[in-house]
Amino acid sequence: MSFADAIAVNSGFTKGIVTKQWPSLAKEKQLEIVHPCVDVSEKKEQIKGEENPLTWQDTNIILSINRFEEKKNIGLAIRAFSRLPKHARSGVRLVVAGGYDHKVVENVGYHQDLVLLAEGLGLKTATTTNIVTALSVPDDVDVLFLLSVPASFKDALMKSARLLVYTPSNEHFGIVPLEAMLVGTPVLAANTGGPLETVVEGETGWLRDPADVEKWTEVMDKVLHKMTKDELEKMAEAGKTRVRSEFSEDKMAEVLERMIERISGTPKKFGQGMAVLSVFLALAPVILLGLCISIWRFYRR
Repeated sequence: MSFADAIAVNSGFTKGIVTKQWPSLAKEKQLEIVHPCVDVSEKKEQIKGEENPLTWQDTNIILSINRFEEKKNIGLAIRAFSRLPKHARSGVRLVVAGGYDHKVVENVGYHQDLVLLAEGLGLKTATTTNIVTALSVPDDVDVLFLLSVPASFKDALMKSARLLVYTPSNEHFGIVPLEAMLVGTPVLAANTGGPLETVVEGETGWLRDPADVEKWTEVMDKVLHKMTKDELEKMAEAGKTRVRSEFSEDKMAEVLERMIERISGTPKKFGQGMAVLSVFLALAPVILLGLCISIWRFYRR
């Protein structure tokens, strides 16, 4: 990295980590923040609430999308959901979807741990691996685990969810909150890492301490029972606007273009040129020897 003309990081959080790990590098180089982007084309911006054959009827969905890994802290969503009063969970389902590979020990073990956690908290669970079985689960299932669902089904869930809960702490960026905001779904995320740069408190969602489960429950209850339709629509539009303006492909291209323009006019350091030359000189005898052997073999044919 010390020979690079520019160094890009995907968030301010990552910039802080790089600065802490390589302080001398951070002093010498300018670390540029280039936020990842999402597809904001019209095909991705379908109106929230349109008829969707893949979703359940008369069911409010609180959605979690993450890989089944312990560091994703999915248990936080289950614990917060379980603290809702029973009447507040009526007609509500927590859907836990995400990447899962039956050959990966952590995926298998963590899913089993989450099932035990939910059932230990008095919640009825079901696990499915395809759309057909997912749509046929009984109405009284509180927590539905969807293992490696197809992208189309994930998009349908995202559009129909009442709230997306994003539980990882110190995530370097996190693309899922952007995908949710783009389709008008508010986001409840940990107040650490990347979400601090994507989710705007009270405007496009909420940021809460992952150690304070009760605060997560309060937000769930607020979205389900205390916000008006107008308030939810206002938040949905704010989320869409933020993603389109700050996290589109065009926005990412603008930042990259500025980086390229800046470094294109920067002369190469003498030390860098000497380093390349020294490598060439070091390899020269090897190259020469190889050339001599090739010529010798040619004339021996």
